[in-house]
Amino acid sequence: SSESFLNGGCIMIIKLNIIIILLILTGCKQKDNSLALFSDVIPNQYEKNVHDMDIASSQAIDIDVDKNPLVDKIKISSWVDSITFVQLSSSDNALIGSINKLIRKSNDIYILDRYKTKSLKKFNINGEFITDIGRFGEAPGEYQEPTDFIVNDSLIIVYDQFASRFNYYTLDGNFQYSKKLPFLCLRFKQVSENNFIFYTQDADNQHLSSIENYSIFQTDSNFVIKERCFYRERDKYTSIINDYNFVDINNRLYCHPSFSGKIYEILNDGKYALKINLNFGKHQLPEEYLLKENWNDFKNESAKDRYSFFLGEYLITNDVLYFSYTQQHEAVRCFYSFKDKKFERSSIMVNDILPIFPFANFIGVDGNTLVSYVFPSDIIAIRDNYSSSEWYKMVGEKAFEITKQLKNEDNPFIVWYHLKKQ
Repeated sequence: SSESFLNGGCIMIIKLNIIIILLILTGCKQKDNSLALFSDVIPNQYEKNVHDMDIASSQAIDIDVDKNPLVDKIKISSWVDSITFVQLSSSDNALIGSINKLIRKSNDIYILDRYKTKSLKKFNINGEFITDIGRFGEAPGEYQEPTDFIVNDSLIIVYDQFASRFNYYTLDGNFQYSKKLPFLCLRFKQVSENNFIFYTQDADNQHLSSIENYSIFQTDSNFVIKERCFYRERDKYTSIINDYNFVDINNRLYCHPSFSGKIYEILNDGKYALKINLNFGKHQLPEEYLLKENWNDFKNESAKDRYSFFLGEYLITNDVLYFSYTQQHEAVRCFYSFKDKKFERSSIMVNDILPIFPFANFIGVDGNTLVSYVFPSDIIAIRDNYSSSEWYKMVGEKAFEITKQLKNEDNPFIVWYHLKKQ
């Protein structure tokens, strides 16, 4: 039916058996290689004066999720003003298999495909392919596992997790030099010319005792460790890793511990503060279930649908918080207005502005805009269930014209949801 197609949640339903697989598999590859990778690291060169980050006093926003009723559906036009989009070029050298991170810098778009094509590609704002930034391989300037990247005013830094190395490139993709890191990480941010912040969860840095049990630490440009925070005893807790554990949103750095309803901001002065506290009431997952020794209890409770699971998808603009969680194995999406405290949540999100784009697959925030993507193959899989006339009636003239020439192998659309001013 058209209603089921318009429901942006149709591809967002998350089964906890998939989550459990992620919990088991996370980080295994790096744990096997870490001791050999850092056999030449001399700890006292990097652990000279490490201390804990201070907690900044701040007024966190408390949101009682369970006190707000579930509505039948949310039409995104009540929160979204308009939608713009661009389809990335599908030339042979531009093809990607997934989008794990997107950075827009001026009129250029940088897209990381972490696992499928293992590539970082640069497009212009019209979707035209410009160049590759490095490539897969073992030669100088190449990488084996491009896990994260940043773009500053003059350089692109790509983190190769497999080699624990930074590769530096110009904005045009020309390789400059590499730097070996003395530790493992999952994400990073450069906060100044001489300061980096790293995120690592259960990443097996036991060769550096000062950060072995910490999720976040700050270093200088020579990777000498200065500060740390978020103590987490290694191998004690069940973990799930996603891109929202540590994310740069509008040049503000946020951290979300696994399954917690708390979202923290890492501040530029070396402190951190609780910014948002999501309270799920009687559906809040008790922390004891996250202990690895209680793994069987965790699985049993997951199957009972007793608790809500906040896996960490959240996007923050100046006006609005958007987040999702799972309840009874179904994704529930939520909007919260910072200004008037308006809150809506539903398992059905209807894109009544441009229905071919499901309200899903979010990869960032650009000002007051939520950034998403959709692969043509996902649209085609639905389109081909209908006759041409049925499809036209369902999605309208504009969407019909966009989709009639799509091919399964085409590159994705980048979609910008421009939020209403609250």
